[in-house]
Amino acid sequence: MLGSARRASRIAAWLRPSGARPFILGHRGARHAAPENTLRAFELARTEGADGVELDVRLDRDERVIVLHDRTLERVSGGSETRDVELLGAGELARVSLDGERVPLLADVLAWARERQLRVNVELKGDVSRPLVLLRNVSRVVKASGVGPETVLYSSFHPAFVGALAALSSGFPRAWLLDADAGALGRAPAFRAVADGVNPHQKLVTSAALWRWKRFGAPVATWTVNDEHAARHLAELGVDTIISDEPGAILKALDGGAAGA
Repeated sequence: MLGSARRASRIAAWLRPSGARPFILGHRGARHAAPENTLRAFELARTEGADGVELDVRLDRDERVIVLHDRTLERVSGGSETRDVELLGAGELARVSLDGERVPLLADVLAWARERQLRVNVELKGDVSRPLVLLRNVSRVVKASGVGPETVLYSSFHPAFVGALAALSSGFPRAWLLDADAGALGRAPAFRAVADGVNPHQKLVTSAALWRWKRFGAPVATWTVNDEHAARHLAELGVDTIISDEPGAILKALDGGAAGA
């Protein structure tokens, strides 16, 4: 009973209230109009009315938890820096321009979110060289930030990462990320062994799949939804959260410009 109560406390803020629209998170911020995974993109998502943001974390050479999707900065820096980010220290990263922005630390984004009372879905990348260090350092940064489970939701495609966070960061909700080509895993039949909820690609969200997840009380956050008709359909099915590159447009489509409950 105690375990069930703790789980209920972790996930409560990530379950969509009855009669409310889904929570809307900016995918890597509002990346349709700002460099992804930067403070400018996150702030733009906020001004568009998003309830929070989704972001990616990995380590730099100094084992700092940084916010970055790829292993290199080549794509986001326009080719000006091509080395693996795990080879770059703080000084080198500070010199890399992402259209005028810099690679932020997770700690800085959490401070920003705490001040503005916004949500953050923290995705841990699985292609890292030091997975245990990433897990430990992410957990440490989140705890040190002073935010609670109403602010941070962890997610990863790597089920072992999700499971490890149960021990390292037990007070925070955890979701198993599922890609469109997940096959039988797309039904996430065993998600409860490692996670509190699921973050499925939108193609995996059907009424039957949602019923299976919801019968166990799982928070469901789907991605990456940029089509207004798809957003309305997913909202009608009953997903808790929609993650979008264009949070403002999706909010307008759902007739819910104000922040969620």
